Amino acid sequence: MAGQITVTTAKPLAGKKVFYFIQSIHADLGSAAILPAYRTDGTLTLGAEYSDEQTQQGLLLDKTSTSHEIELTTKFAPKDPSIKIIEQANDTGESIKIWRVLVDESLKTQTSGTPPKDVYPAKFGYAKIGDIEYSEGIEDIIEANYTATIVGKLKDGTFPLTTAEIALLDEVYEYQNPGETKGDYDNIQRGEE
Repeated sequence: MAGQITVTTAKPLAGKKVFYFIQSIHADLGSAAILPAYRTDGTLTLGAEYSDEQTQQGLLLDKTSTSHEIELTTKFAPKDPSIKIIEQANDTGESIKIWRVLVDESLKTQTSGTPPKDVYPAKFGYAKIGDIEYSEGIEDIIEANYTATIVGKLKDGTFPLTTAEIALLDEVYEYQNPGETKGDYDNIQRGEE
């Protein structure tokens, strides 16, 4: 007789393994997605609304709508291009493109193309930006908080990332030898290669 239960022993995923990328709807074909700088929090809400009706046989529930939202909190960096995209979308009412990617080695798969590419589970959607809130305490680093309300619902897929790109997701800069670069970490300039 087969067992009647299944026990999950999978490893839980830390929030630092979730990365959000955005892109303007006006970005050129082939343009890279942008990682918002210094994210401190992210919340994905997969919501649903139901109508209910009491009957003689009991309560009937019927799904009436789906609502997906992504709320992000970042430390505000004025030169972060994602802030300009978010503010422009808020101002014009146009959409942004947004991806939520789970970047963990245990979830990595490869494409069947030549050469194969590493890909990670992702959700994608077009989103509208409502309020953008900047918290500007005089003793604190400014925080930007905004909600991306998904048009329709998020779509499941895979997001390609190279080993070098993953290394940059966790660090602000990479190793360098003396004399290879000049400028501070937010404005690294390399010599002619």
